[in-house]
Amino acid sequence: MFIIIFALALAGPGLRADRADMIARIHVEAIGGPMRINLLNTLEATGRVDLDGREMRFRLLAERPNRLRMETTLAGRRLVQGTDGVEVPWQYAAGETGGVSRLSGQTARDFAADAEFDDPLVDYAARGYVLDYAGEMTIDGRKQFKLLVTRRLVDSYFLLVDAETYFITRRVSTQVRGGLETVRETVYEDFRPVGGVIMPHRITVNIDGRRLHETVMETVTPNVRVPPGSFTPPQE
Repeated sequence: MFIIIFALALAGPGLRADRADMIARIHVEAIGGPMRINLLNTLEATGRVDLDGREMRFRLLAERPNRLRMETTLAGRRLVQGTDGVEVPWQYAAGETGGVSRLSGQTARDFAADAEFDDPLVDYAARGYVLDYAGEMTIDGRKQFKLLVTRRLVDSYFLLVDAETYFITRRVSTQVRGGLETVRETVYEDFRPVGGVIMPHRITVNIDGRRLHETVMETVTPNVRVPPGSFTPPQE
């Protein structure tokens, strides 16, 4: 009996990894399949962000594999942020003094993570992600698979995958800000096709259960032309 239990214990991590891999493969097919995903190379989106009742407009330009330019406007102030996927993400406030500055710390890491063109379950092993099956849970009456996602041994979080649609519905991570540990939850909703690939068009971020902001994509255009220099900071 002890030998059987010991053998099962040794097999546990492998079985969890295999199940996580199966969920990832079904997810990829559910959102469009490898061929459609690989044919989507750039996109442009416009929309709004609700910040405690204030509306911020945005325009983003993204290019595979991890290049992103985000322009936001709030109360007449225009902020531009970007990354070419190689250098540290940058930002500048248009029309204001101070020039270009580099993002740092958790802000830089979050922006770089958001710049990933594909979600973490797409071709995950080649991109350096490790998946582990972490059980099941029910949210709003729907069963969710829970996956532990780890990258570079330091960045880890949980993804919740709907057991019927196999869409990613939530990302949950723990962060330390100002010496305090907080739980950050990103909720993905309103899934629609973009160039044949299913994507969420409403994204809500909650901190310790309190809504921080909600993003609504009003237009998303696939495979747009990217002007040269879109992801590098402007010359000062």
